[in-house]
Amino acid sequence: MSTPALLLRRACAPLLAAAALLLAGCAASPSDKMALQPLEPLPIPAQPQAMNAHPSNGAIWQDGTNVALFEDSRAHRVGDLITILIAENANASKSTNTTIAKSDTVSAGLSSLFGVQPSLGAYTPSLGATSAQKFGGNGATTQSNTFTTTLQATIVQVMSNGNLELSGQKEVLLNGGHEFIRVVGVVRAADVTPQNTVTSTQIADARVEYSGNGSVYDAAKVPWLTKFFLSLWPF
Repeated sequence: MSTPALLLRRACAPLLAAAALLLAGCAASPSDKMALQPLEPLPIPAQPQAMNAHPSNGAIWQDGTNVALFEDSRAHRVGDLITILIAENANASKSTNTTIAKSDTVSAGLSSLFGVQPSLGAYTPSLGATSAQKFGGNGATTQSNTFTTTLQATIVQVMSNGNLELSGQKEVLLNGGHEFIRVVGVVRAADVTPQNTVTSTQIADARVEYSGNGSVYDAAKVPWLTKFFLSLWPF
């Protein structure tokens, strides 16, 4: 091999290696990289209270322990789990009809001036004006939303009246996008079933959130420049 060809081959070798590394990096999608990362649990909203140690008095029943003789297995302490059955249905409909009409007629004529009837040939001085205005507007809107899922929540506080404050969240990675479900609210202890379930319609001061991010959500967003022109468009 000639010397110029050998020098050219040595000079192009680093470029080819860099191109190969770039292609290899592009071949791995962001979702693959995220899937390889170790999963970390979401933070627990409340830790359960520590149970008292058993005194060495030989008794089977000990006060202040995790065993109760006259209690069922329903959640009622801080740190216990409750299954929330989310079944939210919202329907709204609104319509309006507005009609405004206005008509004005104004006329004036000069019949005499100092006892003399003025005239301009065959025309008599007079003034008349007619105006009419009419406005009509119709509007209607209809919205329907349905949200159904199941979520585990943690009791974060037991109120003085026995009500339970709940907090729960769930994160799902699906096709390169994150789905977030969060629920907080207050529920009566009597509304918790023996299966430790409660419906979302029984939660007071409830806040149910379902959101996400990813390529699907990015495709559905309105571009910022379009938002700018829509904010200036008066019609």
